[in-house]
Amino acid sequence: MNRSPDEAGGTKVSLVLGGSGDIGAAVALKLAADGHDIALAGRSTIRLAEIATNVERASGRRVQSFAHDLCEPGAADALVAEAVAAFGRLDVLATCAGEFKRGDLLALTPQDWEDGFGAMFFGAVKTMRAAWPHLKAARGRIVMIAGVFAYKPPAFGALPGALAAAVLNFTKSTAELGLRDGIAVNCVLPGPIAGHRMDENLIGFAAEHGLSHEEALVSYARQFGIERVGKPEDVAEAIAFLASSAAEFVRGASLVVDGGLLRTL
Repeated sequence: MNRSPDEAGGTKVSLVLGGSGDIGAAVALKLAADGHDIALAGRSTIRLAEIATNVERASGRRVQSFAHDLCEPGAADALVAEAVAAFGRLDVLATCAGEFKRGDLLALTPQDWEDGFGAMFFGAVKTMRAAWPHLKAARGRIVMIAGVFAYKPPAFGALPGALAAAVLNFTKSTAELGLRDGIAVNCVLPGPIAGHRMDENLIGFAAEHGLSHEEALVSYARQFGIERVGKPEDVAEAIAFLASSAAEFVRGASLVVDGGLLRTL
């Protein structure tokens, strides 16, 4: 009988990419609360250490941070090797990394495109390749983050839209391989999520319209016809579900977490 990560023996270990970001931090905290030890990966050594300490204190789980720029050659292989050496196993890979610029085709430079795909897509692909044998041994889980722009990209979302569509398509094809090797591969498509990236976008909007930060968030949500913007914890709950035994029969799925933004599609 095939056992899920929750049912197999030993403490489960989750590797969270993008652990220094708002969503990555929330995912690490949720998975740790569910009993996982956490390997936290990102580029900011100081920020990672702060989040690792907070998650460890809140959950009582073992948390270790690994600072790597996954755009660098060999970084993904080194990250996985270090995480497995530290924890002895790997059960879940959550790919929450991704920094990209917004703008239309003419506003974005070729370097913007290379940087965006390098951080969010190629970094995840390289890490998945390195982690695959360990996840196969554990009959583990991979949960990728795409985004609703995969289905509904505005003009200023050319890069995140292309990235999200690539992740969504890649999830589908990799889930086929996962069926062969016993790894459940799924993705989550967040809608507008509060955090530092949204805050940066709202500063000018709030100032221009004389709104407080909270009022700007409400106005932003209304533009999309939803009652509020999402929280990083909303995304973390979805990822934790797909990483759990409750999602044993979920393979190659795209779980939309957007407050109803895509309800008409």
